[in-house]
Amino acid sequence: MRKLPLLLLLPGALLLTACGNRDTSPGTFSSDPMLGCFSTHPRKPAEFRIEQEAGQYFVSFNRDEQWQRDSTPLQVSSRADIAHFFKDDADQIDKALVRPTGGFGIFHFNPGATLKGKDKDSDYMALVLIGAGPVFQVNCP
Repeated sequence: MRKLPLLLLLPGALLLTACGNRDTSPGTFSSDPMLGCFSTHPRKPAEFRIEQEAGQYFVSFNRDEQWQRDSTPLQVSSRADIAHFFKDDADQIDKALVRPTGGFGIFHFNPGATLKGKDKDSDYMALVLIGAGPVFQVNCP
């Protein structure tokens, strides 16, 4: 009779294990919060995606239904770099990736972050040539 409770827990444990997705290909979420597809609104299709190849991060932009990858790898920002973008709030940023030549950056917030301009439903902010604002992780096509 002692085996019965254990057997009842097994399907749930298998289900939880199956949900632990480690795949970083498009269309999936990853344990690395920087990987995946992003949009300026949670109900819009993906506008850009972050992928990792050979230990480097790359951004691709969705232009006219075609993904165009920027050939320049993104750099993982140091704490000092993050302070450059968020002078008084750098401690609220978990991780940041920026294009070394400028014009693009994506920032992942720590839990409970309260930065000005942060959307309550998003843990991300992006900086692009036209401005900065919240972005949402969405499913990749």
